[in-house]
Amino acid sequence: MATCALIAATALAATACGADEPVSNPPTPATSAASAPSDDGAPEAGDAPSVETPEVAAPALEQPADSGTVAVPPAPNRDDVNVDARDFEQAGGQYFFTSPSGNVDCGFNSSNAPGTIVGCQVRYSVPGNTGRECANTATNTYGVQIRQDGTVEQICTNQGIFVGDPNSGGVQVLQYGQVIGVTGTFCRSDEAGITCYDGDRGFMISRDVNIAF
Repeated sequence: MATCALIAATALAATACGADEPVSNPPTPATSAASAPSDDGAPEAGDAPSVETPEVAAPALEQPADSGTVAVPPAPNRDDVNVDARDFEQAGGQYFFTSPSGNVDCGFNSSNAPGTIVGCQVRYSVPGNTGRECANTATNTYGVQIRQDGTVEQICTNQGIFVGDPNSGGVQVLQYGQVIGVTGTFCRSDEAGITCYDGDRGFMISRDVNIAF
């Protein structure tokens, strides 16, 4: 009887130990169940960077367009001249023209600007690269000139000094792509603006550009 009791006690203990084993098993399913959401969530975590990356890159792509600069055309020479300056001549050996847009008026040897070999003025433009700021009004508008001493000066003017005399046969338009030359000084008309040169000095001016170089 004692032997049977011992066997029964041993079997009961073994059964009790076996009942404890499943208690230790839940962490394994729990671990695998916890990893399942991690697996399901992994694509979502991976999607976030792929969406954010273009958002970060987009501003960088926009900046070059915003910060683009206007290239000044190279200085022409006599071979590039494709109009007859005499078609633009007015009394006193003066030569005047206007841009196709009508915004820019220019003149060579204007008697209203003594000491200036060529200059232009506009109805509307932007502050010059030398810091000159005008009001863009009829009595305070942007202009720029090359003087006889070779200096290039951005100015504000309260009158028409490069507009010519409309009663002297009218002022001719210097069409896009045309180049005029007067006594070794040249002006070129492009869609970007009017550019005038005296050697390697000059200026470019339009509604959106006002550069002295």
